[in-house]
Amino acid sequence: MNASLVEPLFEQVLAAESGRMMVILQAPFMFAAVNDNGRAALFARVSLTPAQVVSDGQGFSVKTTRSGNNDYVQITANDRGLPPLFLKLVEYVLGRVAVSTSVDEGTELLIRSIEEYRRFVGQRRGRLSEALVRGTFAELLFMRTIIAAGMSVEDAVTAWRGPWAKAGLGVHDFTFANGRGIEVKSTHQPPGTIRVSSPRQLVPSEQPLDLLVLPVEDAPDGSTVAIPFRAYVHETGEIVAAAGPGPGDKWDAALEALTLDLSDEWYDKYRFLPGEWRRFAVQQGFPHLDIPSLPAGIIDVHYSLELLRLSPFAAPFSELLSEMELT
Repeated sequence: MNASLVEPLFEQVLAAESGRMMVILQAPFMFAAVNDNGRAALFARVSLTPAQVVSDGQGFSVKTTRSGNNDYVQITANDRGLPPLFLKLVEYVLGRVAVSTSVDEGTELLIRSIEEYRRFVGQRRGRLSEALVRGTFAELLFMRTIIAAGMSVEDAVTAWRGPWAKAGLGVHDFTFANGRGIEVKSTHQPPGTIRVSSPRQLVPSEQPLDLLVLPVEDAPDGSTVAIPFRAYVHETGEIVAAAGPGPGDKWDAALEALTLDLSDEWYDKYRFLPGEWRRFAVQQGFPHLDIPSLPAGIIDVHYSLELLRLSPFAAPFSELLSEMELT
């Protein structure tokens, strides 16, 4: 579920008295946004068996009540207000549970999604791999492009899901409020293949979805047109911070999710020369894995796509900006 739909509900309950509740979903069971003494909480009217245990995680606690006639699970932020990472947790849990077709399946997905997110935010921090640095650079270059074309900073930062998608907590690098999805890939020159990290990443659907490929090369020593990665991220952060505390908080949460430490001078070795964007429309006939046909038990599927084979789906990048009502 998109954060743009959930966030206003939490803002409303947090502006009211403690205990205020607003329903978010009714199926497969009721979810509600709650004001718990100034802290945001997600309430789920669901019964768990004694064997079904949900643990607290970094930034949130979980309360489970098994009374027999008034059972529920409540996930509450540790900090007052609506922390960006808690909002991402809510978004992820609701998105996972919403696809279930029964109460039992929804209950299992609720437990599993909280556990997945708990592991994600609690992972050990470390330096990003070169592939992740390149991918993040391409995503930020696209973010800066749409901001320069007229999108508000807050809308652009809110749509950026890459830090969570890379950990399996989302599908596309950008998901906008109208449902449009954009997947960003970086590659070397000449662009030959791209790696797809999830079978659900490039599946045609009723919502517009585009694959953007950016050739990124290492800059030679002495290059005057190279873009230093760490400085570029810093500069992007300053642009976001200037737009206000809301976008700034979301930006900080994204960097935290990436485990990107901008004080680490080690990242100064990355200096890039980006090429021209290539756009492919993910529509009917686009090569992808047929998810329903995958045998049960197969998980963590990765595959590569040959860009030459995607030529029938090529589209001008400039038209994408027009379709997004940007200049």
